[in-house]
Amino acid sequence: MTIIKVIKDQEEHALTRFINFSASGRRFEFAFLKADYLKDDTLVVDLLGNHNFSLNHQTLHEKGHLEQVFHISQVQADELRECLDQYL
Repeated sequence: MTIIKVIKDQEEHALTRFINFSASGRRFEFAFLKADYLKDDTLVVDLLGNHNFSLNHQTLHEKGHLEQVFHISQVQADELRECLDQYL
């Protein structure tokens, strides 16, 4: 039997915003979560792609970051950056 040791258990209220849009012919559905625990980052949950990632304005504009996360081209990533930038 595995013994699980809880390192941290913290409850916090978070502001959640749900956004659906399309960019470069691809549909996106995101939940954006902001909480004090995340500091300047926003937890972005890709509801269609079943994964999540932490973003801020700096990481959003890092070359290759969105391309790697979403497996999209640079042109598609530039369009997605434009949409995401206003919600972070």
